[in-house]
Amino acid sequence: MTKRRYRMGKAIDLTGQRFGRLTVIRQAENDKFGNICWWCRCDCGKEKAISGHHLRAGQSTSCGCVRIRRRKHGDAGSKLYQVWANMKQRCLNSRNKRYKDWGGRGITVCKEWLESYDKFKAWAISSGYREGLSIDRIDNDGDYCPDNCRWATASEQRRNQRPKKRSQ
Repeated sequence: MTKRRYRMGKAIDLTGQRFGRLTVIRQAENDKFGNICWWCRCDCGKEKAISGHHLRAGQSTSCGCVRIRRRKHGDAGSKLYQVWANMKQRCLNSRNKRYKDWGGRGITVCKEWLESYDKFKAWAISSGYREGLSIDRIDNDGDYCPDNCRWATASEQRRNQRPKKRSQ
């Protein structure tokens, strides 16, 4: 036999409060589990009933429009998307094992590419990207940006590497 959880006490009135892109309009019917829900209007105009717990915990901050907008390109599994994601990781994530050779040396990604995969993709295609090539910085000490990057084969990449430090 399963125990049912019941909510005790009065609901906290969330009417008029904002949670991310959501503004609470009024209380809605409880969900099938008995959780108190609130009718919310998103900044995009859509209205939706959302659990008060999810609102207060920060788990719901939009009607879903933000998540849909983020994945509009549909390339998340592509090799080009991985090039873009890995480039950002090497330069920005100090926990990345290769950070010391990129971000740790002050190399970063231009704002245009950092904020938009679509802009990176447009540059890549217009600059001759195809599978089998990798992104190469012309100036090894320069940032990832359209003026300093090209697509190169593995052998071209090796010719443009920094000299390895010899251990003594």
